[in-house]
Amino acid sequence: MTLEQIFFDNSSKAARKAMLLQGHEETSDHRAAALLWLRKNYKRKINHLAEHQLINHFLTESAIINKGYLTDTLAQYDQQRAEGTLPMSQFYRESYRLYDPTERAQFFAQLPKVDTPDNLWIYKPGNNSRGRGIKIMWEFDKLREKYAAFGGRPITSKREQGIIQRYIHNPLLLEGRKSELRVYWLVASVDPLMVLIYPETTVRLNSLPYKLDDFDNQLVHVTNVYQQKNHPGYDPSVVLKWKFEEFGRYLSQELGIVDADYLQAQLIPQIRRILLTISLAAREKLKMHYPEQGDCFAVFGADLMLDENLTPWLLEVQKSPGLSFNDDVKRDVIPPMLGEAARIMLEIRNRRLNNQPLSGLQSVKKYQWVTNEAEV
Repeated sequence: MTLEQIFFDNSSKAARKAMLLQGHEETSDHRAAALLWLRKNYKRKINHLAEHQLINHFLTESAIINKGYLTDTLAQYDQQRAEGTLPMSQFYRESYRLYDPTERAQFFAQLPKVDTPDNLWIYKPGNNSRGRGIKIMWEFDKLREKYAAFGGRPITSKREQGIIQRYIHNPLLLEGRKSELRVYWLVASVDPLMVLIYPETTVRLNSLPYKLDDFDNQLVHVTNVYQQKNHPGYDPSVVLKWKFEEFGRYLSQELGIVDADYLQAQLIPQIRRILLTISLAAREKLKMHYPEQGDCFAVFGADLMLDENLTPWLLEVQKSPGLSFNDDVKRDVIPPMLGEAARIMLEIRNRRLNNQPLSGLQSVKKYQWVTNEAEV
């Protein structure tokens, strides 16, 4: 089998454009494709793959892309984590799944008797993306009333499966504004575990200067381009994205807090350890309900925020993360990132079909290994 054509569903226009720009070939016949890239209805396809096919999803990827399940996945792993991985408390803020009666009780029990603005938390719906439904909170009477109605019962409604997480009150500010990093990473295989990071991230900034008040103002507190642009107070002249190297120059030259090689010498290795911990935590869950033939992979996004001490904190993991590239920042990142990811996966698929070892992949160029059990 030598055909390496890719099938895209109608919802994957940005991924299709990016990969065709990178020289990949497309087919309209999903049965003949070597790789299926889907945004919708992929669950039905996973169990009907041909032996030669790859698909860009895991059936159980909700273990890390749902914020509540991610919290649970990391907490379970933290109890028996492997050497070389990070304690959860070092990269993921204190969090409680409010739909779980035990954690709900723990959250309310640890609150001070009197609510004060210095005890800030952020509520995140479990399944929403683009910053939808996020709330900054320090007064909890209404929240107590809402959850009192559930008593000791778990909450099964997806609309209510949210977490509450301790707010990062000391974010690293860029030009006085909150910011976060979008990191792209590839889970190429779960058995053996093969995970890679694309070392060029994008940087997103808020519109307005950061201040610890006006908590309902998304232009100040919610670092998401969708939320910024859809806010009635949005100023389109404000720059919302930086390239990674621009971010590095600002830290080293404007703020003078890091060396010129900080991004690749220090920050990316820190992020690799976070991704390693997530990958090992989720590995067994991603292996569940794996198809009998064909293989799964995924390009995920990880959103991280640095605090003023340059500690990176994981905010969430996203599937098929923001792959449009209609601005200069993402135009430099998305096509080469996706193009190389597809080449890596097609090489792995061909080696498996030909019973060849998965070590020494020739298609890995810019990506960096987070972990590669095939080399062991």
